[in-house]
Amino acid sequence: MAELTVLFDGECALCRASAERVRRLDRLRRIELLDLHDPSVSARFPQVDRERALRLMQAVDSSGRVSSGVDAWAEIARRVPAWRPAAALLRVPGIHAVAECVYAWVARNRYRWNRQVCADGSCSFHGQSPSRR
Repeated sequence: MAELTVLFDGECALCRASAERVRRLDRLRRIELLDLHDPSVSARFPQVDRERALRLMQAVDSSGRVSSGVDAWAEIARRVPAWRPAAALLRVPGIHAVAECVYAWVARNRYRWNRQVCADGSCSFHGQSPSRR
């Protein structure tokens, strides 16, 4: 069993690419990467708020504790040897605050950058402001 399960938005090209990068670097297979839209997610992880997970990547450790956004990335980095220095940096208060702002901005805009790669049009939908949906 994996030490950490990462729930990512499989409808987002940027998210899929990030998950693939983690998969390649996780040679010890400590991390399970699971598309948030997989039907098994709600049953396996009832403690994960789906709406929050659609906004911020979620990571669930083996004890069931959920980390979101930058904190999820720090949990990933702790388990990928090449990224361990980043895990320590992401925990530093000033750096953590800046990283949260950057992460939130990227998360809000991720569909705008990838509309052309979404054959099913989901990126266009997600890239719209809430009032236009």
